[in-house]
Amino acid sequence: MRAEGFQPLFLKDAFAWMRQGRETGDLSVLPCESVPIPARRADAEIMMALIGGYETRTALSIRYQSLTSAEPSQRVICPHHIVDHGPRVHVRAWDDQRRIFTDFVVGRILSAAPEPSYPWVDQIADTLWHETVTVRLAPHPGLSATQRAVVEREHCMHDGEVAVPVRKAMVLYFLDGLGLLDAVREGDGTPDATRGVRCLDAAALKPLLPASITQPQDHAPRA
Repeated sequence: MRAEGFQPLFLKDAFAWMRQGRETGDLSVLPCESVPIPARRADAEIMMALIGGYETRTALSIRYQSLTSAEPSQRVICPHHIVDHGPRVHVRAWDDQRRIFTDFVVGRILSAAPEPSYPWVDQIADTLWHETVTVRLAPHPGLSATQRAVVEREHCMHDGEVAVPVRKAMVLYFLDGLGLLDAVREGDGTPDATRGVRCLDAAALKPLLPASITQPQDHAPRA
């Protein structure tokens, strides 16, 4: 038990501490439960092909079933990062068909094989991946003073806002995760008040977003 006036000497992330405690069998630690999501399929053979292609800098010929096309398409990619968005796992890669860097849902890659005749396109050319943008969040203007205070505390805001550096290629997923995507794409970054926060940089972020969120992974930011 903590004595009155106790102050910790070493600050620690509470969630990390709880996870560590439960993993070591400390039943006195408050349990932390994660919300389950449906299993995301990523075939081992596909993952090994992506890993091998990156390791050897060998392009891959893939069959990909996009939800914007009725039939699978054949294309050549040069993968450089796996992106775990939560609901889906993407691979960031050069796409020879469109001559851009974009994202592919790993579970929608039906087959993958080395394509050594295709010259490797290095990730250094993916400008949207290497460039970052600062996304500023603030409490929703429709909140009361006490509501604003709790939102500022919840999101670790200082002086009424928080600034988060985000890769330009991942702004779409960042805003979507916060429920701010439509508010930024179609307005000034202010959603329904129940979201709690608003985005202060809507005008600067709009050029990084696709026109529709119907299938964000099939219309990802491109470089």
